[in-house]
Amino acid sequence: MASPPLSPRGNDPSHPECLTILGLLPPVTAEDVKQAYLAKAMAAHPDRGGDPAEFVRLQKAYEDAKEFVQFKAGKLEWLAAKIEAYSQQQEVVTEAIERGGEIEMEEADWLRKSFGEDFGHVADKLVTVRVRGPRADDVFAILLGFRADSLKDLATLDLAGGTLTDEGLLQLKELKNLRALDLRGTAVGKLAADVPKWFEHLEFLGLPKGAVGMLGRFGMPRRVKLVVGDAPTA
Repeated sequence: MASPPLSPRGNDPSHPECLTILGLLPPVTAEDVKQAYLAKAMAAHPDRGGDPAEFVRLQKAYEDAKEFVQFKAGKLEWLAAKIEAYSQQQEVVTEAIERGGEIEMEEADWLRKSFGEDFGHVADKLVTVRVRGPRADDVFAILLGFRADSLKDLATLDLAGGTLTDEGLLQLKELKNLRALDLRGTAVGKLAADVPKWFEHLEFLGLPKGAVGMLGRFGMPRRVKLVVGDAPTA
């Protein structure tokens, strides 16, 4: 007999949206989350004809659900583990803003609804860093690489128009979950063609003129939209 459809939970903090996406009802364990994700990922994966946007949504739900389970298991232990990562993430945020850049954060709504601003604040995720112009340099790339363990949710990195070189580009290799990387107008060169090999989730790559030849362009994975040219003006 088929299971009845899940009823909407509205703003019920005990049942965050990530569990609904995975088809789970609390209480849940880490293994429940893993098995639910694997079952849905088989059908949702783009290689099997699934919608890429829906697969990304499923992946996000999986990560959020793991966070939810860890938090429920022990609030104090969870908070202690988060504080150091949050501090390092904020270091990147401060540096980006001081360099005239912009950042985007993704808030942990279910934490705020359940336990207030203090808990939710440390779980906010840095998802976009945009620093353009001369101050997007190798030194900034070194900071990003050095803090990569605390930047696991960083999906978009825009350094267009900066002075980044191949040396700086190498520092970014550990930002494993990047989906968009804009290096148009920078000084990166011979390493540019290797970038898609470093980031398996990459969907957009902007490169400066001359950074990649015709052979390199043909070698780009189909999942990557390649744009070559000067830095965008807006």
